[in-house]
Amino acid sequence: MENNPYNLRNLPQIMRKARKAAGLAQYQIGILIGGKDQRYVSDVENGFSRLTPELCIKWFEACEAYEHIDLVHYLFKLHPTAVAPIDPALNESASAAVINMIHQLEEALQATKQLARWLASDRPGRSNDLPMGDIKQIFDLIPANKTLIYSLVRNHGLNMQELADRWTRKALMDQVAMSKQEERKAVFA
Repeated sequence: MENNPYNLRNLPQIMRKARKAAGLAQYQIGILIGGKDQRYVSDVENGFSRLTPELCIKWFEACEAYEHIDLVHYLFKLHPTAVAPIDPALNESASAAVINMIHQLEEALQATKQLARWLASDRPGRSNDLPMGDIKQIFDLIPANKTLIYSLVRNHGLNMQELADRWTRKALMDQVAMSKQEERKAVFA
């Protein structure tokens, strides 16, 4: 397992590579991650500092290495749907990403229809294995979406934060976003 790139022990070297690929000196990234000095950055890159998800995410944001943020989510198990990151080479072409998204949407639609049939035939007391192939096809939309978004950032200057803010505002207006804490307490009381 030592050669596995998806390993916390390999993260310091990955961080160094991302910093260099972004054209940042150690002192520059130190400033970007919160006013740290060059020595601190060197310690991080040489594996002498304890890595936290927050530090790694700040680092990769500064390097605009979005796939590496996905790697942090995966390595630190920050979300149950966190998976190994997409190869950044697949995120270089927005047109290829759109074609891939269309393909994934078509496959997910068929898988969703299959899943609907499976659910419709489900009966109490009958144990059928989940149709994992269909569920996996639906799950494939997550990395396909990220591939498209990352390629639009790289090729067309999409601002992911602005996109997220717009989505959030609309979701709040449409009342599909998670309610405020006070409202959740009232529902669960």
